[in-house]
Amino acid sequence: MGVRESLSSEFLDAGVMSALPDLEMQARYLVSGFLSGLHRSPLRGGSSEFKEFRPYLPGDEMKDVDWKVFARTGKLHIRLREEDTDMSCYLLLDRSASMDFKGPRGSMRKWDYARAIAAAFIHFLHKQRDSVSLAFAGAGLEEFVKSASRASHMHNLMAKLHCNAAAMSSGLPAAIETLAGLVRRRSIAIVISDFYAEPSELYSAASKLRRRNCELIFIQTLDPRELDFDFDEPLLLKELESQAVMPVSPDIIRDAYKSRVAAHLAAVEDAARSLGGDYALFRSDEVPLQALGFYLRRRELMS
Repeated sequence: MGVRESLSSEFLDAGVMSALPDLEMQARYLVSGFLSGLHRSPLRGGSSEFKEFRPYLPGDEMKDVDWKVFARTGKLHIRLREEDTDMSCYLLLDRSASMDFKGPRGSMRKWDYARAIAAAFIHFLHKQRDSVSLAFAGAGLEEFVKSASRASHMHNLMAKLHCNAAAMSSGLPAAIETLAGLVRRRSIAIVISDFYAEPSELYSAASKLRRRNCELIFIQTLDPRELDFDFDEPLLLKELESQAVMPVSPDIIRDAYKSRVAAHLAAVEDAARSLGGDYALFRSDEVPLQALGFYLRRRELMS
């Protein structure tokens, strides 16, 4: 085991994350230790009713073995509860140009931060033997990788994450609406984005997911500079998607800017929660492990 693999994931900071050689290794660090202690439930309901049996697999808890079945058949079977049956999860990752931003206090580009979170979800759900699909949002739904049962599926999803945030326009609502036509009923859709879209359009698109009994999770990833607007001198701001340039005097517009940002964040959160979904804001100056771990822990406590 190399030096990098001997690092404790619980103390991984963003600098170490960015130095790891690939997303799959980052995902293993994110999931091991802290997250693996969350025992299957953060993305599941709370029902404990019996659902079905399945054959024992290495790594299963012996306490879940049904010994009466073993006595009759001589084979080990796991007694599954409702929340332990396979779940379908759809990850939608915004790859519009605005995700390529990194300010001086951000630990990495929003795109890299979002990919690290997506990679961790993929690895975590794979460990739970859940079905995982991956899609990207640019001008619309630009790519959709559906779930597969083969062992190489997780590695295929990780490979798909090795791309750039190059889409010059953001069509996130259109991507969500298209995804709604592809998801299985009673699944989970996790959207990772900076959510630079009209909240009313996000609500309209996401409502189509809700009609399919799909649980919705919005994970908003923003750079500290986008939230705090900590510029000191007059400057020219260039919009990454439209390439429009605007002269700005920070001291004059800072308060109004922060007020509008706060209103937008509240509206995005309301769009998710009013549809029975969940919302979390991740700042790119936070350690991905801690941010995702805190969020999943909160979900576990609320379930």
